[in-house]
Amino acid sequence: MGMASEDLLVTLQILPGFFSNCLFLALYDSVVLVKRVVSLLSCSSSAASGEWRRMLTSAGLRSIWNGFLLDAYKQVKLGCEAPNSKVVKVPDGAWCSSSFTNMSNVPPDASIQNGTECRLLDFESSDRPLVVNFGSAT
Repeated sequence: MGMASEDLLVTLQILPGFFSNCLFLALYDSVVLVKRVVSLLSCSSSAASGEWRRMLTSAGLRSIWNGFLLDAYKQVKLGCEAPNSKVVKVPDGAWCSSSFTNMSNVPPDASIQNGTECRLLDFESSDRPLVVNFGSAT
């Protein structure tokens, strides 16, 4: 029963933002519809061409709802402990020769081998900040 009550609480917290987004999409659709009707009544040839794509659709509503759920259930919360995600240690110099990426400063008690799965906070140290780069080579 505890998980169901947590889900209900999250749902109640999400609903105001979700409904405000739905209201915005409905207003946007109605403004576009009014503009289209006015241009059709004025016999404008440019209004006849072009297709009107509605914003307030079931797929759009599902996307908005899922976005709110992802935000509500995210692991990272301001002022709380950092999540200790799984990572894989890349061999030194395998992707960059910079001394900033050298992870040889790992505490000796961590004993992390190259290519093995470990936890992100295994690399933290009190004498330096932990910087994680999720960059791309492309």
